[in-house]
Amino acid sequence: LAVPPPRRATQKKPPRRFQVRQIPMLVLLDDQGKTVHRDITPAVTHIVEDSDGDSFADQFPWHEKRHTNIKQMLGETFLKGDMSEVAINELEGKYIGLLFSATWHWQCRRFSQMLEYMYEKLKGEGKEFEIIDMDYSGPDMPWLALPQKACDVKQKLGEAFRVENAPPMLVIIDPEGSVVTTEGVEIVSKDMEGECFPWTPKPLYDLSTLEPEILGEMNDTVTCVCLCEGCDDATKEAVAEAMMPVAEEAFNAAKASGCEAGMLFFTATETSDVVYQLRMSCELGEPTGVPQLVILDIPDSGAYYVFDGENISTENIQMFIEDYDEERLERRELQEDEEGEGEGEGQ
Repeated sequence: LAVPPPRRATQKKPPRRFQVRQIPMLVLLDDQGKTVHRDITPAVTHIVEDSDGDSFADQFPWHEKRHTNIKQMLGETFLKGDMSEVAINELEGKYIGLLFSATWHWQCRRFSQMLEYMYEKLKGEGKEFEIIDMDYSGPDMPWLALPQKACDVKQKLGEAFRVENAPPMLVIIDPEGSVVTTEGVEIVSKDMEGECFPWTPKPLYDLSTLEPEILGEMNDTVTCVCLCEGCDDATKEAVAEAMMPVAEEAFNAAKASGCEAGMLFFTATETSDVVYQLRMSCELGEPTGVPQLVILDIPDSGAYYVFDGENISTENIQMFIEDYDEERLERRELQEDEEGEGEGEGQ
């Protein structure tokens, strides 16, 4: 079966709901519409290409094993650079970074240098943070590593986080073993001083401060932003209160399903380079005492949509998002590239 071409709104919802970032991608749903597996493509490839695939096919419908406590997958002991062992119970109360890297890869070596700087800084400040490398890299290794015999642990973790062939990848988990973020590489590159540690995700962000844990998501995820940097404090507070229920609903739904959020939510309470660039790109003009609500769909060729109204209530935000889903809004495109070309021509 296929979605008929005229039903563009229907075609838009699945990519946002399931965070489609590469193709092919095959999502399995049960008869109630609930997600069975977020991407069964590797399984299909296995069946087609592997002569022993029949035994795997017998496992249909391939229910995804979602691990809510990653700590339970790590094993009991880890190695220091000097090959001495550290027990898992010594990591109680700590945030842990799981490092997937390759010493022969120049990008991994460069990232390791940045990570080591942040690691040593956080440790020096007494922060409860540790790193576990999937591979022991030698006596100069500043953090911990899985024992060389723990190949099955490394494989299971790689499958759980869909580690691709091109490392590095850094996954942050909290003291309870839950995933904080899989965007650790982006975090380190943007927050080498560790000022935003422990980078815990939240439903509603402030675009003015732009926490590093969300930077890597903005270009890949539909974003709802309310710009209110020209408003008084009471209006800014009212805007945040109006957005929070909508943001929390999306946040909690994503957390419960095991999928990443289909939409990110921001306020913009102060002027910053990012907020100014957004205003110029969306042709919103200078800040005023009236909040302005926009939806950015950067993955859709830089599309954006502007709310036609001044009453930023929870109900109006929900209706605005529904109108976006149903393609009832006027589609516009970000003007950043055109401005850049114009500046280049004038020089």
